[in-house]
Amino acid sequence: MYKEENNFLENLEFQISMKENTYKNFKKIPVFSEQVKQFDKAVMKLQTKFDKIRLRDSYQTIIIELEELIQQSKN
Repeated sequence: MYKEENNFLENLEFQISMKENTYKNFKKIPVFSEQVKQFDKAVMKLQTKFDKIRLRDSYQTIIIELEELIQQSKN
């Protein structure tokens, strides 16, 4: 009888601890979601920045090629 009661109490304590851990995890989810959103915004900003840099480099290449063509046409 005592062994069954001990097993029952151990199981009950385990379930209570699992419930508390689960509650703590669910409680943290909104914070995690907000962090993911902030990370997404940061990634989008970085992507935009690198797209602008890539575009600027492309324009610079075109300008250099045009200047070379102008120099060649003058000669």
